[in-house]
Amino acid sequence: MPLDRRSFLNRSAAALAGTALSYNRIQGANERISLGHIGVGARGSELAWIVSQFKDQNNAEVTAVCDLWKVNRERAAAYGRPPRSLQYFEDLLALKDVDAVLIATPDFAHSPILKLAAEAGKDAYCEKPMGNVLEQAKAARDAVLARNLIVQIGTQHRSEPTK
Repeated sequence: MPLDRRSFLNRSAAALAGTALSYNRIQGANERISLGHIGVGARGSELAWIVSQFKDQNNAEVTAVCDLWKVNRERAAAYGRPPRSLQYFEDLLALKDVDAVLIATPDFAHSPILKLAAEAGKDAYCEKPMGNVLEQAKAARDAVLARNLIVQIGTQHRSEPTK
């Protein structure tokens, strides 16, 4: 079934808010959406800040970060409770308690990492462009569709509900 942008955004919002309960009930750790963040450099650090602003409202939290450069991993700990810090994205994707990932790596790596994230069963937000090689983008798309995952490709500010 084709999915237009409005339907996708509604579905994404529903997935993120799906764990939200009544205001009178305290949400526990099992209801929190655990996010892994792959690529926490300059572009990714802004995504981390955005997620930190919606943490309480959507009961979502970055619990693991991944970047090849140690300086970026250490800087990422400045947002909220310090997340687990991993050097390799494969290790992050193997974490069973991470529900979804944010992908903010260099452009050439978006599609290959998105494909592997889908194969690991993770919903995802992936920075634009989805990929530089059409075959890789199609492989990532196919992996997402085969598992019926929620994925959004785009720029962070155009995806914020406050805009």
